[in-house]
Parts: sequence; C-alpha cells; structure tokens
Amino acid sequence: MDAASDTQQAAGGTGADRAGAGGRPPGVTVGELARTGALELHSGGSGAGSARVLTEHDVFTGEPPSGSLPAGPGDEPVLLRAGDVVVPVLGGGRAARVVDEATAGAALGRNLQLLRPDPAALDPWFLAGFLRGTANQRQASSYTTTSTRLDVRRLQLPRLPPAEQRRLGERFRALAEFEAALRLAGRLGERLVRGMYDGLTDGAIEA
Repeated sequence: MDAASDTQQAAGGTGADRAGAGGRPPGVTVGELARTGALELHSGGSGAGSARVLTEHDVFTGEPPSGSLPAGPGDEPVLLRAGDVVVPVLGGGRAARVVDEATAGAALGRNLQLLRPDPAALDPWFLAGFLRGTANQRQASSYTTTSTRLDVRRLQLPRLPPAEQRRLGERFRALAEFEAALRLAGRLGERLVRGMYDGLTDGAIEA
C-alpha cells in the first residue's frame, strides 16, 4: 500500500473497518492521523515580523487576528492557511476554529495548536466539529489544581469516508455560523443596553 492509500485509510478506513461496537465507526486519534500524513501539527507562539497574530482570545470570540509579533530578527512564525484548524490548549475552553481566507496569512499565537488537514483525507469542518466534543476534550485533557491542558494528539474522530465527512462538516459549519450570529447579537445587545443606561443617566432619554 502506498503513502496516499495509507493516509486515506487512516482517515476514512474501508467499508469493513467502519462498523465498530454498537454500529458506531471506530475512532482514530489526531496523533495517528499526523503519523500517517493525513494532517500536520504545528505549535504557535514563536517568530517575529509584521504579520497579524491570531490569539487565544480571537479563537474563543471569533474575532479577527488582534495580536502582533515582536519586531526585529527571529524565527519564521507559523502562518495560517485557509482550511487550517486552530485549537487552544490551555484553560479547558472548548473551541476549534477553521481558518478562512480573511484570517489566512496571520501568525499562530501562543498556546494554540494548528492542525493542517490533507484535503484529500480530511474535511476541515468535520475535523473541527469533532475536536470540540465535550467528552472528546475531557479524555484528552490533563488537570491540575490551577490549570487544564489539552493534548491535541489524544483527541479522536471517527473513521468516515470523504462523502460522509463532508456531510457532517456542512452541519458543523452551519452550527459555527449560527454561533457567530449569536455572538454578534449578544454584542449588539450589550451596546443597546449600555446606550440606554447612558441615555437615562445623562438625560438624553426621558424616564
């Protein structure tokens, strides 16, 4: 079996492989997918230059890259590409962001892990959706009295063929768009309430 077939098998398996216990497809870890070439793993937080930086806060809030790199000489930063999946590794928050064209070119920030799927083997929205599962993140995390750290290599996703990945990926993508709309509505609501408070306190609005 050649390398391309190995990669496809790791991500999607065969018809005989997909029936696990109880009819559920068997799982594969991110570490296994990285070893077979179905995806690449990169850590952020290093480098210098003029690129924008995608921060932990940006990933959790869905905001555009807001950080900056230090000036002067330094290592080349990890630059994001469209279709990359970015996951925070500290704090226990459950987030996974698929990089779009607007965010591509930004540098990967501290405490973030980048997963770069081979599009022939893995759908990025399918990947991001399963990485956000509560049980999945819990089993891949280590806990201390003061912090939680996610071991991305231990995260799991089911072995599914590309067509099924894309079908589930579209559902996850629609859910992410709904989540973004809720965030926007919340921000607009906060502005409205703040404006009402200001209007009442400075007399611009009659009580």
